Amino acid sequence: MTTTHIFFIPAMLLVGAIAGWVQGRKMLLAEQEEQRAAEARKAARRAESA
Repeated sequence: MTTTHIFFIPAMLLVGAIAGWVQGRKMLLAEQEEQRAAEARKAARRAESA
């Protein structure tokens, strides 16, 4: 193992962790927005039928 592995492997792990965090956050925000929209549709249906 060369000395570049000592720096390269942790750097790639860090890049992967950051990329996963960014993508996960985007997915979470999209899911929350989808839930809000579904709740708004339910409320609109309830108001319409009442």
